[in-house]
Amino acid sequence: MTFQLRPFMLFSCVFLATTTVPAFAGPPYQTDDPEPVAYRHFEIYVGTQEENSVDGLDADLPFVEINYGPLPNVQFAVSAPLTYSNAPAVPGAWESGGFEMGLKYRFIPESGTRPQVSFYPSIVMPTGNGETPKLFLPLWAQKTTGGTTIFGGGGWERSPGAGNRNYWTGGVAGTYQFSKMINAGVEVYGNTAELVGERGSLSAGIGMNDDFSARHSLVLSIGRSIAGQRDLHAYAAYEFRLGPAGSAEK
Repeated sequence: MTFQLRPFMLFSCVFLATTTVPAFAGPPYQTDDPEPVAYRHFEIYVGTQEENSVDGLDADLPFVEINYGPLPNVQFAVSAPLTYSNAPAVPGAWESGGFEMGLKYRFIPESGTRPQVSFYPSIVMPTGNGETPKLFLPLWAQKTTGGTTIFGGGGWERSPGAGNRNYWTGGVAGTYQFSKMINAGVEVYGNTAELVGERGSLSAGIGMNDDFSARHSLVLSIGRSIAGQRDLHAYAAYEFRLGPAGSAEK
């Protein structure tokens, strides 16, 4: 499903009125989790995300993200957004947001006393303008106790190009399973400066997953900076799950 620009901006303003949102953050959060898709299962996200700062608006309208479990404890992910950008005094323009792929490997499973841990490298392949691929190398960990889950981590991103800086980014999030359908939580996420002459940023946000059936979910989040570079971010997507019956083990 697609979202029109004006309704989505209205949605953002109603919730709060931005840090760069890293792709493959554990939807709907910027912070990722280490849990891969179940073996031989798919997770498909179609939605929109917005970043609004003093430098202008960047919005993926829409993006498509596909995650697949080719092996136990392994997830392969691809993402391809269509991006709208509108900087001050510059007309808005649509362009491809590049092609991103990543491979998540959970090398420590969760136990009663031990968190699960994954390594999730990803690369963004630009589609034009002579840009150079970007590489992200993070570690993510998670522990669940009852209905409460805490996850977080982060890593280093190589961001070549004129005016760009390599930077560190990461966060921590906590969620609670309020019912069979509703899971909601909060997060704090930050990064060092991504551009020469720019400050780093620390943001806080809230998110919600509504699993309205065994295969369908609505995921939403909203947040804003609390220190450093001033910005707002928002995320809304529909999730569709596919996989063979009786093989949902992680």
